[in-house]
Amino acid sequence: MNPTENFGDFIRRVRRQKNLSCADVSRQSARLGKRIAGSYVNRIENNFILRPSADRLTALARGLSIPVEELLARAAGLNRSPTSSDELNLLTRFRELSPERKEDVLHIVDLWHSQKCRPSHAFLNLAPRRN
Repeated sequence: MNPTENFGDFIRRVRRQKNLSCADVSRQSARLGKRIAGSYVNRIENNFILRPSADRLTALARGLSIPVEELLARAAGLNRSPTSSDELNLLTRFRELSPERKEDVLHIVDLWHSQKCRPSHAFLNLAPRRN
């Protein structure tokens, strides 16, 4: 991550890392909510659109499969460290879990923080849930 990377370059880098075309981003955003046009993504990447609206940024984040919070921070000019980006991604994914899975994750974290169990393969002892 380049600290001087502008917003358009950030979007292009993320899209390319995920091997997505602008049209792919558009399709994926439509599946998850409001659609963002591929041509609009291209204009953001080329810095023709300097202040996209919050709803367009949300659609873009969903189309790129990155946390909305991270994209909004980038759009506001706040470059995030890789650690905070990982934390945002973890939090975003945790929020999408079912209540039962959230409970499992919290149980694992509690085990790791207890004196009885150090981080290990203890999580492998969880039985898979049946739907």
